[in-house]
Amino acid sequence: MMNTERLLSFLGHTSTSDDFESFLLENDIKKMPKGDSTTRIKTKDKLISMEFDPTDSYKEKYFSPPIGDGWFTFESFDINKGFEKENPFNLAFAMDKSQVEEQLGKSVSKNQEDLVQAYQKDNHIIIIFYKNKWKGIETIRIRKINKFDAKNLNLK
Repeated sequence: MMNTERLLSFLGHTSTSDDFESFLLENDIKKMPKGDSTTRIKTKDKLISMEFDPTDSYKEKYFSPPIGDGWFTFESFDINKGFEKENPFNLAFAMDKSQVEEQLGKSVSKNQEDLVQAYQKDNHIIIIFYKNKWKGIETIRIRKINKFDAKNLNLK
């Protein structure tokens, strides 16, 4: 199973990054994004989904430039319930909202009642898709903070 801590370190790398490509090959992912729009690539078990943005679009949205000069930049990834290895930031799918907030701090989302909540940790935004009544997590999405986040979330 994929090491998500290592995957986290590749956010912002472009499709020509040798280290990133080697990591994907080690995890049996042989295809890189093609075309001209945002593209998702999933692991065979569909528990991890990676989103790639065209590099020009990425440059407009993010504060730090991409690493490398490929056409696509690794923008975010989702970890879905059922993934059994360790998750970044010590998150577990069985956690409720209060346990998540112990790990990540208070949500930066404007609507605290929504089942989708955003958290800021270092230079990352972690979006948690909670199950009904915040009792457990369905999906964890992680990306670097972008200009939209800085403008629209209650960031410190």
